[in-house]
Amino acid sequence: MTQQSSVTQDAALLDSIDTSSAMNLHKSNLMRMQVAELLDECQLDLQSRRWASDANEYLQMISRLVPKTAFKMEKLKDKADKPISLEIQRDNPLTVEPIGLTKTPIAWTKKSGNAQVLPTFDLCVKVPEISISKKDYLNHRYIDKRKYVIEQVAKCLCKNAETVGNIEYLWLKGSDRAPVLRLVPPNNGKSPKFQVHLHFGMHSIDWIPKLRLVPNRSNVKAALSSFETQQYNHAIMFDARHQFEDNHLSSLVDLENIQASLVLVQVWALQRGLWRNHDGWTKECFALLLVYLLRTHKINTRMTPIQLITVLFQTLAETEWLGEEAVEDTNMRSVERQISRTANHAHGRRTVLVLPSEGVSEKETIRQSALARVYEQQTRDSPLTKNDPRTLLDAYASVASYHLGPVFLDSTLCYNFLGDVSPNYTRLLQTHARRSLASLKQPRVAFAFLFMRPMRFWNNWDLYVQIPIDKSKEWESHCRKLVQLLDDALGNRIRGLRVLSTGNGDENDGKEGDNYLARQIRDGDVSLPQLGFQSPTGRPSIILGVSINPETSQRAVDRGPSAEKSAELRSFKDLWGDKAQLRRFKDGAIVHAVVWNDTDASTFRNDSTFRGGYVEKIMTYIVSKHFTKAPIQFSLSDLSSLVDGVSSCEPSMPFANPVASHQKIMSAFNSLSDFLQKSSRLGNDTGSNLGLPLAIDAVEPLSPCLRYSELFPPVPHPLLGGEKVKTKKIPGALTSEPILIQIRFSASSKWPNDLKAIGAAKTAMLVQLAEGIESSRHEGFAGSVLVNSSYAEVGYMGYCFRIMVRADPEIRMLQGLSQPSAEAMKLLDDYTKKHVMAATHHSTIHAVHTLHPSAGTVVRMAKRWLASHMLFGLVTIESIELLVAKVYSEDEALLAVPGTLQAGFLAFLFLLGNHNWARDPLIVDPRGHIDNDDYDAINAVFEDIRGDKDDGPAMYIVAPYTRVNSEDNKVGNDSERESWRPSCTSPEWVVLSRAAALARRSHKALISCIRNFKGSDSLSIFRESATGFKSYNVLFRVHPDFNFDMSSSSTSESLRNTKNEEGIVESAYTRSMKARYAGPKALGRKIYRNLDANVEEPLCTSGYSTSLETCDI
Repeated sequence: MTQQSSVTQDAALLDSIDTSSAMNLHKSNLMRMQVAELLDECQLDLQSRRWASDANEYLQMISRLVPKTAFKMEKLKDKADKPISLEIQRDNPLTVEPIGLTKTPIAWTKKSGNAQVLPTFDLCVKVPEISISKKDYLNHRYIDKRKYVIEQVAKCLCKNAETVGNIEYLWLKGSDRAPVLRLVPPNNGKSPKFQVHLHFGMHSIDWIPKLRLVPNRSNVKAALSSFETQQYNHAIMFDARHQFEDNHLSSLVDLENIQASLVLVQVWALQRGLWRNHDGWTKECFALLLVYLLRTHKINTRMTPIQLITVLFQTLAETEWLGEEAVEDTNMRSVERQISRTANHAHGRRTVLVLPSEGVSEKETIRQSALARVYEQQTRDSPLTKNDPRTLLDAYASVASYHLGPVFLDSTLCYNFLGDVSPNYTRLLQTHARRSLASLKQPRVAFAFLFMRPMRFWNNWDLYVQIPIDKSKEWESHCRKLVQLLDDALGNRIRGLRVLSTGNGDENDGKEGDNYLARQIRDGDVSLPQLGFQSPTGRPSIILGVSINPETSQRAVDRGPSAEKSAELRSFKDLWGDKAQLRRFKDGAIVHAVVWNDTDASTFRNDSTFRGGYVEKIMTYIVSKHFTKAPIQFSLSDLSSLVDGVSSCEPSMPFANPVASHQKIMSAFNSLSDFLQKSSRLGNDTGSNLGLPLAIDAVEPLSPCLRYSELFPPVPHPLLGGEKVKTKKIPGALTSEPILIQIRFSASSKWPNDLKAIGAAKTAMLVQLAEGIESSRHEGFAGSVLVNSSYAEVGYMGYCFRIMVRADPEIRMLQGLSQPSAEAMKLLDDYTKKHVMAATHHSTIHAVHTLHPSAGTVVRMAKRWLASHMLFGLVTIESIELLVAKVYSEDEALLAVPGTLQAGFLAFLFLLGNHNWARDPLIVDPRGHIDNDDYDAINAVFEDIRGDKDDGPAMYIVAPYTRVNSEDNKVGNDSERESWRPSCTSPEWVVLSRAAALARRSHKALISCIRNFKGSDSLSIFRESATGFKSYNVLFRVHPDFNFDMSSSSTSESLRNTKNEEGIVESAYTRSMKARYAGPKALGRKIYRNLDANVEEPLCTSGYSTSLETCDI
């Protein structure tokens, strides 16, 4: 009966939580194998290591050495200049004990599972209570004494440096209050195997009066805010954290699955830059949360590691850690969000977790707390203020009362395990937990998404900002205030922001590591330096990463509250200052509002689309008004010079706005499409106006110009019906490709039944179309129409359109052949790619570029990058577009899809350089049309083609539209496994290998530019150095008369913004557009006013020429 009862309890437990997806996922043998392999790679068994005995001897040596530290009767002074004394006697010396997960040696990891950080043993040097005075908790007295102890211990260790090894100060929390000594034993020329963190603290907090450290008590006279007071109280208790943590952690010994889940959580957090953050969760925090879930019966020891972390993710994601549930609606505008947050600050409540004592429920643990009873009695009998929360739990739950962040209390309700965790970190942790839960419902990508994809701080955000801050102010409190104010001001324009913290790799070279602020002790100088304002990473500034919300970031107006809401209006004015002005709106409302769409001559024309809307302007204004007048820096701001014009250019100039140029081309296409369809309609008694026997049913776009992908979109030519441009000459040639479109005729039985006859009919249709256009005398057309057997070219509204005919009967006839010849199969494949796949590719990519405004510009920049390395002709535009579409797919982003041009381009380089092209197909599915069975089929086809010799296309990309319908296509094998094919032509292996290597180097260079905020250096990745040409066997030099666009050359001298002859600032993009419009000098034509040119002279195009009857300019 007992066994049956436990099974029943397990079933009830699993029914009560949403682990069904995780359970189904874990049934997969592949998932089990992957998790087992990961754990085997990462878990560290100390007993099996040869150096474990050396580590044990080293720890014992440190434990014997530290108590020998010599102390003298020292006269010290606290912050108030009051004398205090410290005396440590030999009969009551310092003691050294292991703490945390060193005392409870569970879930240890190798360097490979720990960001290459050495296995770390945590020891705590405890100051005897007899050396601590009763009032030392006041005004930093205890902290001053501890500082002296640290320096004396460091001096003692330095005297024994030959056996101790390397000694340095380390600040794990980026604060003066919690320094440690890092000890790395001497290695005799070999790489070290472990390190020791020597912490300093007290035996317990029993010497401190019980109520002195609760949230509404202040122990520092000079404290400026409640936050600083509570931060100080927590710092005191932090030195006795072992009193509250160690006994609970010991309950996890021998629980293998829970220990394994803790290793998985560590790997998960490491990949997201959430591990070893100065303001984040520690490994002990995650372990204690697992203890909490175990004691509250939300997990049990029979659950698998994947099921355990699923419950852990649910707890992280669903717990209201910050009391902000009412204000986290992403559809709220910034002012509404700020007002709601202000109101919520006064009345909001966070969820408070209390770690139950073993065998006791959480509620009973709270009821048994002696501190809680004392607090309630004191508040009832003699409250400090009338607003004091009635219970201790209320004091921690109230957002207005407790200001540090999330709360997870120990069993006595004295110590908050999460007292160092910031709200900024908590929001990011919850976001990643939610996305991880969603990934568990997709078995195909779950393991890779959770554990294999590194996306730390420098790879995770759309925009990076460096803000210098007054060095006289305490860093943490100042930083939290800045983050909160920016979060309120930006509102739903952003999806989140994060402060640069420790644990994100070395800032200089990007290597793995803990990234803690450290100072090595040299020449016996053991004086403990004061950090002051320095950030946890050592920078004298605040670095922010911002995730842009493209749907709302371009909102130009923030409306304030009505005059009746005086408190909210005052808050709005305090935030925006003089920027908030009274305005009348179309709905009749007269309210204060802030407008952001004013023109800045120093910005690019489409910054609001490419660089995150008005986020940069708002951040610059808020920082300048509330924090510092010093200029702030944004990352990679110069990249836009390659794909956008500067705002100072003349608005009507067609060379400065690529978005407007694309839209103008699309407008011309829509006009042409309407004309062709309307003019081809058949009347009752007469034929169509164009003389076509069949009506044109659809006009389909195929050109990159019609999906925002053309690097240099065509400019309307005056001789093709375009507007006149203010230049001294007009070009005699078109340097851009014709705009490719295709027409489809309505269904009819008039089509011939012979392939050659259908081909002749298509040519006849094009000839008749050309004659109909010329006879229509439509004002949009200019010049003659060129026709050959495959297409017709027409000049319309200044653009050259190339028109093809798509004949579906021709394709169906080829599909219906029972025994097709090789020529017929090749012809079917050619027609399918040219007409069917090209049209569906266009619609797929156009949808991506419409949904994500920066995606099309990323394609254009990728084309520019490939061209600068002389690879563009070898990698097709379709391949580039599909790579970018993959980047903008939801399943590709750990946090969110890119919201800016810079983030998208970095993601493109990362994907191109790091995807395993030899072993994995790249499956692009922006709209979620490919299901799990399709993925299996695609991989099966890929493995059959690849084999062991890397056969098949090098760049194997599959999109939803490349699936062959086996019911319609009777040619070849009809099996499901053979129904998928690569989506685009692939470059050769040597080209792909070079492109991938260049992408990795370029990505590394851009990340370095972001870290150092050197935007001008970012343009260097678009140039080839002189030494780079030495690797080629043959070089062709092009005559300058033909190389008319030097700005696009791989060896261009400058890609930055420069002033032209008229003193107007121009970008590299504008200079290239002007040069391409002018074309070769030899073909340029002079303009004579009031003079008609009656000489027929051809206009040179790419396969296009037209006779000019008149030229009236």
